[in-house]
Amino acid sequence: MVQMITQTGNVSDAATILGITQSALSHRIREAERLLSTPLFIRRNKKLVPTSAGERLLHSANVILKEMELAEFDIAKYSAGINQTLRLGVDHRVGSHWLPELYQAFNDKVLDAEIELISDPNPDAFYCLRNGRLDICIMSGAKVQAGFQSHFLLKDELVAVCLPEHDFAQKELVQVEDFLDQIYITDTTTPEYHREYEQVFSPHNTFPQQVIRVGRTDTIIAFIKAGKGISILPKWTLQPYLANSRLIYKSIGESGFFIDWMAFTRKDEVEHSPCLQLADCLVALFD
Repeated sequence: MVQMITQTGNVSDAATILGITQSALSHRIREAERLLSTPLFIRRNKKLVPTSAGERLLHSANVILKEMELAEFDIAKYSAGINQTLRLGVDHRVGSHWLPELYQAFNDKVLDAEIELISDPNPDAFYCLRNGRLDICIMSGAKVQAGFQSHFLLKDELVAVCLPEHDFAQKELVQVEDFLDQIYITDTTTPEYHREYEQVFSPHNTFPQQVIRVGRTDTIIAFIKAGKGISILPKWTLQPYLANSRLIYKSIGESGFFIDWMAFTRKDEVEHSPCLQLADCLVALFD
């Protein structure tokens, strides 16, 4: 009710979508306002917009409706013989080129469970694992916390990504100081454990003169392809973008910089549970 009125801006359209009369919806809103002793909507520029109380109620409604939709979805799968849904958390840096092979390997191994992919989960993935919003999560460079089990997937090199006409393309190796006068495209300027800011820039007190934060890997790639700058990405993240593109990459420094990709599960998982079998499939995929 609150959600529909917020989306449409008027009672008439909201009532049509909900399949009730306009007067019935108006009555429900008035009754809700009476019970809460506060208005839920005000009229602004001929549209109904939620008050602060309406916004708070809308937030709760969105959470509840999402949980109801998820519950209905899960229950429908139980009736189809799927006894467990494993929620796999990945962020935009992980990519998706490896997922079909993982899905097939897991489906061949576990017949009564399935994988649900959760893209860009809450920034605190361990919190999501702890409260059951995720069953397994793939991260790079994360410190293992109490109550969780880590599964090593692969060691990955951080590389400089650019176009063939960029100055970096002529170098055998890119040095850290080479980034000083560059326009650097990144998903975040927040230093993260074992990522480029902590490994490459901060220890050398060397930072690019201009940083453009664009939020997602595919947007970073689009900026580089357009000649708007360079970036540092893990090779595994970069891999699917190299096909049919002019992108090239270079190692950084004599020894290079590396990160570890890990899968994390709760430590209390029962041996041979579907979740741990999914973790085994992930490990085997990168073995």
